Amino acid sequence: MKKVMFYPIRFCFIFFRRYVSMYIFIIIFFTSAVTLLFYKWAESDKVGCSKNNTPIPSKSVFLSTTAIEINVKPKPINPGELVSRYFSNKTEIRLRWLHKKVEKISEKMNRMQSIKLIQQDIKSNIDVNYNVHIFYYVWYENILLDGHWKHWNHEYLPNWKKEDGKVYPTGTHEPPSDIGSNFYPALGCYSSRDLLIIDTHMKQIKDAKIGVLVASWYPPGMSDSEGEPQETIFLTLLNAAHRYDLKVAPHIEPYRDRNPINFSEHLRYFITRHGDHPALYRMRRGDKDLPVYYVYDSYLIPAGAWKEMLSAKGNLSIRGTQYDGIFLGLLVEMQHRYDIKKAHFDGSFYTYFATNGFTYGSSWKNWRSLGKYSRQNGLLFVPSVGPGYIDTQVRPWNVANIRHRRHGKYYEVAWRSALAAHARVVSITSFNEWHEGTQIEPAIPRVISTFTYLDYEPEGPNFYLNLTRWWVNEFSNKLEK
Repeated sequence: MKKVMFYPIRFCFIFFRRYVSMYIFIIIFFTSAVTLLFYKWAESDKVGCSKNNTPIPSKSVFLSTTAIEINVKPKPINPGELVSRYFSNKTEIRLRWLHKKVEKISEKMNRMQSIKLIQQDIKSNIDVNYNVHIFYYVWYENILLDGHWKHWNHEYLPNWKKEDGKVYPTGTHEPPSDIGSNFYPALGCYSSRDLLIIDTHMKQIKDAKIGVLVASWYPPGMSDSEGEPQETIFLTLLNAAHRYDLKVAPHIEPYRDRNPINFSEHLRYFITRHGDHPALYRMRRGDKDLPVYYVYDSYLIPAGAWKEMLSAKGNLSIRGTQYDGIFLGLLVEMQHRYDIKKAHFDGSFYTYFATNGFTYGSSWKNWRSLGKYSRQNGLLFVPSVGPGYIDTQVRPWNVANIRHRRHGKYYEVAWRSALAAHARVVSITSFNEWHEGTQIEPAIPRVISTFTYLDYEPEGPNFYLNLTRWWVNEFSNKLEK
């Protein structure tokens, strides 16, 4: 009996020692090998991401998109760059903080669901809204129509930051491949005189439900430093806008030696030439419909000097005459609220700049208080929203003021801030200020040997026109309530 019991026990012991222990060894070996492979794979993937600038996933209110971070290879620091590198680090920290803030605010925007803006148009019965204005520029010229390039060949502007010891590009751009913009227009390097281009722009603006173009205006024979006189285009714009049931207001630029005396003279010229046109934008004041004028850099002239022209008792007063109008001053600093009121700018002001935090007026956090101030004093506050800002193709040293679009998130927060301020009129910076990267005009991907242009991908060239249309719809619904 004992002999019978011995064999099963011995057999089990031999089986365990020869086979089970071998299986355990195989499992341990296999597990170790797999772990090692995963570790190597993770390390190579990490290096690959770093080298190839792999996109980082980022949720959007409208679409699930990706935001790309550019990995800049570090360069040796020499003593002459220590100061500029210090400021660069501060700039990077500030930009990261602003990006996180935009993300945080954007996440709080709980709307029904994501809307496919690329593949479908936004259905709406609301017509163009004349309380939505957009800044429009007529200074572009090309070889084909004008015989030379203007503005597309913009020069690299000198650095105004004296403490920055870095070396930046100089000279001018060489269109049509190399242009003074970080984006490339879908219509190419067009001429602002091209009637087909103007007609296309009017259609795009109307499709976005924007009612008023605020077109840059210089007196006859004058222009900015990069361009040529463009006053004759204004009548062409008025005629084109009228065909699309749009309106046009002048954006009076800070022309050479501007002062209340020559300003009133140029105002008389403008009204004599354009005052009776049905497309000239007007607003109601009392029992009259008066032309509206945006006055850029109005603060360059003292409030007391403006008062001579804009107050009823001023020595140069235009009030109550055929040259009367509604004038909006540019608010940059907090003090300008009082200066604009003192200057008799109809208590109206706009903020223009698309860079959140660049000025007191362009900072979204201040719009609620500005809106409250305007309502308490019977004034008109016109905040300016923009899709982003980047001008390093003309100001390569101006990295601190870059505001990345983040696939529409930045633009959405700006619009939401304007609506929260209970603005009755909203301006958009801009339709086609390509130098500063604030345009909502369609842009396309383009790569040249020396530069890769930014674009609106993956949403597509018309993304910001469609996104604007959505927000104009929201704004119109809010005004009706």
